[in-house]
Amino acid sequence: MKKITSPHLDVRPSWLNKLKEKPILPNLNIIDPHHHLWDVGFGRYYVEELLEDINTSGHNIKATVYIMSSSNTKIYLKNGPEEFKPLSEIEFATNEGKRADLIKNNKVKVNASIVGSLDLTYGNKLKPVIEKGLEISEGRLKGIRMLLAAHPDPRIKSGAVKSDLSLMLHPKFIEGAKCLQDAGLSLDFWIYHTQLGEMEKIARTLPELSIILNHIGGPIHLGEYEGKQALTHREWRTAMMRLSRLPNIKVKLGGLGMEVNGAKFHLNQDPPNSSELANIWKPWIYETINMFGVDKCMFESNFPVDKGSCSYGSLWNAFKIISKNMSDNEKNKLFYENAAKTYKIQL
Repeated sequence: MKKITSPHLDVRPSWLNKLKEKPILPNLNIIDPHHHLWDVGFGRYYVEELLEDINTSGHNIKATVYIMSSSNTKIYLKNGPEEFKPLSEIEFATNEGKRADLIKNNKVKVNASIVGSLDLTYGNKLKPVIEKGLEISEGRLKGIRMLLAAHPDPRIKSGAVKSDLSLMLHPKFIEGAKCLQDAGLSLDFWIYHTQLGEMEKIARTLPELSIILNHIGGPIHLGEYEGKQALTHREWRTAMMRLSRLPNIKVKLGGLGMEVNGAKFHLNQDPPNSSELANIWKPWIYETINMFGVDKCMFESNFPVDKGSCSYGSLWNAFKIISKNMSDNEKNKLFYENAAKTYKIQL
């Protein structure tokens, strides 16, 4: 496959290998509720690469959740009705999970649950698509995420495909989201903090729909927000406080290794250790937990996207440092239980 420029921070193995950390609390059970797999021209990250990161980290990862990626739009079906085309990614994720199950001595349930992609603006036309997706996934499909992160400032970007503005306000979006609710599927949102108000309307309209907000709500630190953290924080906090009052919303704590969310670790000569990560990430993560509560939050890796900023081992050590003073029950919820309940994982 022809080499293309990555839409994310470059992963530099030689840079990451400058630092090796022993795992903190190596026996703590973890479900990683947010990672991607791909091989679309800028670096392969399949089951083997994920398991290498997990196994060399020393952390006790029990299961993972595959999340759709804008990069994998390249593997969508080329023929047939438009609404069915994203199903090829669900099939890919299912096959990767099945391959992982066959790897000798592997104890990690990779892609135990799958969050695929569908275009909710097709409304009720998605009913047979969802049925087909459930069939293809052999029971692993537990949710959907649609490409929604968008901002009019072209400097603000985070993926391989630029999404249209205001898709959540499309007249058929609620109808499509209701199809997910009726099928028992959840809805993941990766959006910027400037779009949280639009998501709030969805959550209020469909109070029975399980909604998972990715990457602590996407506080923007690029473009017109570059160097204006106080402005970002003020807008982000106001919107997040409103969302925290809604019982059907959970939040993933992570994604802070992305440049759009403020990461600058890649500019340093050496990769960050877990204490450095924790010091920078803790204020955002603590404030999110304080707003939403430990029952509605879960740590995530966002690998391999965040691998441009740090190693898998250092990332989970940072989360463990951040949660150091929490009770065992609170840690279990943030690292394992909430993800298991949200994505219906039984081990």
